[in-house]
Amino acid sequence: MNATSSFMTSRDLTRRQFVYLTSCALGAGGLGLRSVFGAASESEGWNPDKPFFTPGQKLKVQPLFLYRLPTPKEAASWKSWGGVQTAAAVTEETARIQTELERMAGQAEFGLEILPLARIDSVEAAKKLADQKWDVTLVYACTGGGDMMRACLALKPDTLVFVRHRSGPVYYWYEGLSAQFLQSDTPAPATTQTPSPGRPHVDDVVVDDYAELLWRLRALQGVKNFLGTRIVALGGTWGKYAPDAPQKSQERYGLQIVDASYKDFEPRIRSALADRKLTDQADERVNKYLALPNTALRTDRKFVVNAFVLYPLFKDLMREHSAPAFTIKSCMGTILPMAQTTACLSLELLNDEGL
Repeated sequence: MNATSSFMTSRDLTRRQFVYLTSCALGAGGLGLRSVFGAASESEGWNPDKPFFTPGQKLKVQPLFLYRLPTPKEAASWKSWGGVQTAAAVTEETARIQTELERMAGQAEFGLEILPLARIDSVEAAKKLADQKWDVTLVYACTGGGDMMRACLALKPDTLVFVRHRSGPVYYWYEGLSAQFLQSDTPAPATTQTPSPGRPHVDDVVVDDYAELLWRLRALQGVKNFLGTRIVALGGTWGKYAPDAPQKSQERYGLQIVDASYKDFEPRIRSALADRKLTDQADERVNKYLALPNTALRTDRKFVVNAFVLYPLFKDLMREHSAPAFTIKSCMGTILPMAQTTACLSLELLNDEGL
């Protein structure tokens, strides 16, 4: 959506489909309100040598270690299987988890806050956390009964489950998770639009792989910063093949759409193109752009220069409206004679900078 000329929506979009469809675009487009709009250095401007900046609110994650130590019983089956059966093993495993989470957080290029690991050895321990605030529950499902598992899964709508098979002591729930606890891909009844609460999808389960876990957290951070965001719509809004798409975007996802007219924006473009200082600066940036590896010029240079003139004007629009997202109507028509270039390259420059 950050570099498109229209809004599209689906009446049957589930939360899971929404995560998959938007995470890549959000990671590239840098959605999410942030307070550093005014702090950005305009004297430096576009700089491919700067680290890629991913804005947005941090995703707050509460990890839970789910376990129950066995109590011997006479003439009865009393010990669940798995590699954590003693208090010493619990201490060792929670230390391992904390180390792994710290390592993963250090690899995250997006806003991620990992709260202290909470040990859950009863339903009551889980319920005590119900009033606390975080975005995603991360359940390390080691041992414990189904009542404990359900209590953990019910804490927040967004829940991920981590189980071990080969990365450490095997978890009971590596085997114990089943259709009783998880959503599947079986089509839901027509009257059901969202999965029932307390039942994550089978794809919300991660086995051993922290790269896979980080991928899911990245997607959820993107969704968090998409919902309710402000977006500048140059030329107004429309929906390709779906006239009601802008309205649905506002109703369903809380998008705050700010209309910006071409009538007001055209004089700014004309003035910028006539400013020798700005065009010279843009020409210098083109040199830097073309010096990037695997970059070749396949059009007239003036079109690229003009794109670099247009790019800070788009940034100014976003900053003026405190909007971290941008879309443009008639990007292959109305703006072409005004800017004497396409809007597409300018939008890609915004992506490259992470704005």
